Amino acid sequence: MNTDYRVRSIYSICIFVLPMFIAGCVPKDIDVASEISSYQQSVADRGPQLRTAEEGVDFLRPAPKMNMPALKSSSEEAGGKKTIVLSIEEAVQRALAGSPEISVVSYNPSIAKEDFIKAASDFDPAFFGRVNYEKEDNPTDSIFQGGQPTSRLWESGIKQRGITGSEWSMSYALVRNWDDLTTSTLSTKYEPVLSFQLRQPLLRDGWEEVNLAGVNVARINYRAALVAFRQRTEAVSAEVVSLYWILVQTRRDREIQQELLEKTGETLAKLEDRKDIDATTVQIKQAEAAVKSRQAVLVQVEKQIIDVQDALVRLLSDSQLNLLDDFEIIPSTAPATEETLPDTGKALDMAMANNPEMQQARLRVDVTRINVEVAKRQKMPRLDLVASARMQGLSRAQGSAQDRLNNGDHMSYALGISYEVPIGNTQRQAEFRKRKLEHRQAMSMLRNSSDQVATQVKEAMRLAETSYEEMHVQQEAVDAARIHLQALADTEAIREKLTPEFLLVKLQAQESLAGAERSQIKALADYNIAQVRLAQAIGTVLDMRYVRQALPE
Repeated sequence: MNTDYRVRSIYSICIFVLPMFIAGCVPKDIDVASEISSYQQSVADRGPQLRTAEEGVDFLRPAPKMNMPALKSSSEEAGGKKTIVLSIEEAVQRALAGSPEISVVSYNPSIAKEDFIKAASDFDPAFFGRVNYEKEDNPTDSIFQGGQPTSRLWESGIKQRGITGSEWSMSYALVRNWDDLTTSTLSTKYEPVLSFQLRQPLLRDGWEEVNLAGVNVARINYRAALVAFRQRTEAVSAEVVSLYWILVQTRRDREIQQELLEKTGETLAKLEDRKDIDATTVQIKQAEAAVKSRQAVLVQVEKQIIDVQDALVRLLSDSQLNLLDDFEIIPSTAPATEETLPDTGKALDMAMANNPEMQQARLRVDVTRINVEVAKRQKMPRLDLVASARMQGLSRAQGSAQDRLNNGDHMSYALGISYEVPIGNTQRQAEFRKRKLEHRQAMSMLRNSSDQVATQVKEAMRLAETSYEEMHVQQEAVDAARIHLQALADTEAIREKLTPEFLLVKLQAQESLAGAERSQIKALADYNIAQVRLAQAIGTVLDMRYVRQALPE
């Protein structure tokens, strides 16, 4: 052998292994650079919300958040309560910055990312080695058999599972043997060995669609967890916005009811003043009953305000707004009164692409499709390519033995095919049929989700349109009721006698005006709530102006 050939022989295995080593490595990064993924990572990194105490009542009080501006609080006291002026942008900002509901689901994508890294790590190379010393003392009856052989082994190498299903290993071993065999040429000998082994499945367990299935499913699970996190973020944001407008409505209801109570009280006062003129006891008691009835309604409205405020505060979970302090929230953002609804066709098209339920259903279809491909490959017979190569040296001295290895004096090769054909193969056939049924089920779920989402979008559109029209109709009703009540007030001053019938009409007119005003503010709140519910059905809550402004950078 010439020197160049020997060098090529020695390193031919190494050169063959290098591409397999590079191709077998799977990247550990999931490239999902987006606003929602950055927000999710920041929430997960922040950890559980800090509280001012770990037990007791103070456990309900969140610790102050860093870089969070202070809320505007009024120096005036309202019924012994501190008043806090809150805009809708501030409400959403505080919810996104510290909502426990968002924090709970923020860990799921990070957990799914670790599962992806774990799945990709199955293809990482591994170093292995062993050291062994063995001494035997066997009885013998022949001079051609050694009775006391001794060996010392040191071996080290690298192995890896490839993305095509291959399993290869390359190792270097140095063995020293010595014995008491008198007929042996070398009583003490060194034997270095450089070996390479490869097994490549050609049918079952082979190729990327099978071996990368776990990695691809883990990647899809991460995307599904991120979609679920966005869904919860949008749900919390939509709930905050809805409660904000309900709080606007209930506070206006209280004002309307207080005005109604004052007007009824004025009517009662007038009757008592005319007690000695023409007001009867029946009329006075009728007015007193109306006052008490409207006081009872006002008590219920006060309760509704507290209930809505507590629900909103729970979602905000802020150190300045918590369930322990006694305060009153004054919304500062006025509801939208202009019609800004998208076209129904465009809204449905956006919902099919952006709705989280639709995205999760599509991801489930992708997972089942991968499982079908894996099951299809796994029901094939086993056919594996097996190859190995080995270079050896042998000498009395370690140096000369290594030289013989380097010279490539003794090289061995092996190449073969192994196969296995299962009889019947019923288990894998059943698995394949099962995976196909799961895929069909996922496709059916996707179609069912699309119909449900379309229904939600159309219902939200109709609610918004109905509320918008009702808002204007109720405004006309308010104007008419106000004119009617004013006309009664004008005629009351010139009436000769106050009759029970007139008093009843007046009390009913007051009630009608208050009812129309409450219906109008309800329609206005419903219209603004319908807008955010429509955005939630479409999957664009985070694109709404006051939500996007509140999303942490």
